[in-house]
Amino acid sequence: MPEKPRTPEADPHAEAVTAAVLSGGGARGAYQVGVLKWIAQQHPDLRLPILTGVSAGAINAAFLAGRPEPLPEAMDLLAAMWGELSTEEILRADVISLLGNAFKVVMNLGSGGAKLAPQVRGLVDTSPLERTLERALNPAGIADNISQGKLTAVAVSATSYGTGRTVTFVQAAPGIRMWERTRRYSVSTTVNVDHVMASAAIPLFFPARSVEGEWFGDGSLRQGSPLAPAVFLGADRILVVSSRYGTGTRARTGKDADGYPPAAQVLGLMLNSIFLDNLDADAERLERINEIVARVPQEKQWLVSERPVRMLVLRPSSDLGRLAARYEDRLPRSLRYLVRGLGTRRVASPDLLSYLMFEGEYLQELIRLGERDAEKNWLRIKRFLDDGSAPDAHSGTA
Repeated sequence: MPEKPRTPEADPHAEAVTAAVLSGGGARGAYQVGVLKWIAQQHPDLRLPILTGVSAGAINAAFLAGRPEPLPEAMDLLAAMWGELSTEEILRADVISLLGNAFKVVMNLGSGGAKLAPQVRGLVDTSPLERTLERALNPAGIADNISQGKLTAVAVSATSYGTGRTVTFVQAAPGIRMWERTRRYSVSTTVNVDHVMASAAIPLFFPARSVEGEWFGDGSLRQGSPLAPAVFLGADRILVVSSRYGTGTRARTGKDADGYPPAAQVLGLMLNSIFLDNLDADAERLERINEIVARVPQEKQWLVSERPVRMLVLRPSSDLGRLAARYEDRLPRSLRYLVRGLGTRRVASPDLLSYLMFEGEYLQELIRLGERDAEKNWLRIKRFLDDGSAPDAHSGTA
């Protein structure tokens, strides 16, 4: 966990700085929108001066960072964008494109590394996503919000395929220092569509993105400390919106006919590992640090390199995989045929579908679920936003 030296001169009465940390998860990113939309409606004066995100969370963070409107209005716009999305606005799902990419994969496998083999840059073409982001994001607005004091920093993370390190692209107010650790470092830059596309490049499925001559993939891939950017940027409390159902445990309610896990189950597990596991592990680590720091006498806490950072983790109350299964027939025919071939109908909860279901009806359902969950936990959220206290002594998880 990042460090921030404390001094005896630190002002204990300074206003707490709240950061929003938005996790990855493909189409699951719509759930984050619902949660934040409801919170913004109930707390219209809420300030989120630090926004960090990865993958789908990077899209949401960059969108909000560039909006000139107050948070409630910005959330309405973001919810409208997600609710009107379709698969065709994210990736090319026509038969020619999908079969063409599949043919390239087969040709590469059978080429023995021949130089004439067709180049494969992902199983799907995400050029529609780039066009969607160019319409939706407002990079110039980020600089405006920083200069007006509305925003302290926005940060999106990606994974360098060249070095294997996590790179956090940061656009921040003057005086914000960058950082470097063994497997991760930050870069001060002007955040734009390229950085968001790099952060959202799901391994194997989406093509890597070149940023200043270096190829990047999804930021969740090796991001062992997804909360660290917010802490490095000065957050005193962190509102985390995860897309993992419950605590990650789920009772088995169905088995495959021959007992062998289909490809959809394996791929879903892989994506869960990439997008969700590190966030949960880092949240536990931050809790332990807070507990240790709390045991240090107040008069000696300035000697401790770590500092307490309050945290609230919000999660879906329903299984997003099971929810996605209800909308499988909304997918374009070619993509639906492909995912069924991977076995999405042979698992109780097709998590793979929940990452790829960029269809308006499903996304709107996720937004509504996020709103309901935020409403259900509003007293805990309000207490956290008002005084930074965690909702319970152990986890701060709602």
